[in-house]
Amino acid sequence: MKLHYALFAAAPLFCNATENDAPIEGYGVVVPEWEVEITPGGPTTVLNGTIEEVHEELLQLNPDWDEEYTGNSTESQLEERDSSFELFARTDFSDAEYHCGGRWPKCRTTIINQGISYLRRTKGKPRNGPGPGNCGRVSCSFNSAIWWCNDNSKSKTLNSFSSIADGAAFIVKKCYIPDRGPPVPGKWNLLSGQAFHSSKWNVIVRKDKC
Repeated sequence: MKLHYALFAAAPLFCNATENDAPIEGYGVVVPEWEVEITPGGPTTVLNGTIEEVHEELLQLNPDWDEEYTGNSTESQLEERDSSFELFARTDFSDAEYHCGGRWPKCRTTIINQGISYLRRTKGKPRNGPGPGNCGRVSCSFNSAIWWCNDNSKSKTLNSFSSIADGAAFIVKKCYIPDRGPPVPGKWNLLSGQAFHSSKWNVIVRKDKC
């Protein structure tokens, strides 16, 4: 899936929804809205869902979307662009409170890492409505999901989707559970967890329906 390299020109919002179960009982659920281009330089449209769902919708609207947005880039250019993301300041989770496993069903580490990569390459500032406990599922593929929740009493805007990716990466670092069994070592490594940022928002990694 070439979404790994795609840069969404997005100004994501979150709208109320009941389609997904809340990651914690009593929490609210919102669905991300993404303002995206269907064709290069063309008008934008608003699509709803996770980053993976939006990508699938874009391909339905424009089957050449991947090629038009990434097809002219060489592999070296893509690698250079990917590495440039490492230059951005990371959101500090070093002293964050976190919990591994517990109430969260475990999901595939490899898929979560893909979601982290997608989020790092997404333009725009995610905004979530007033909390506490207002959550949006920003990434989900192969039943492996990344949620972010606002625990502030007011709406919350993050600097970028990389901030959510940083929280998910922190969970991967702290909660990684290797599965050494066959058939493919490393393919089914599992984890789940929740990390709390000091500015009253948190990230959840867990198994989910998608």
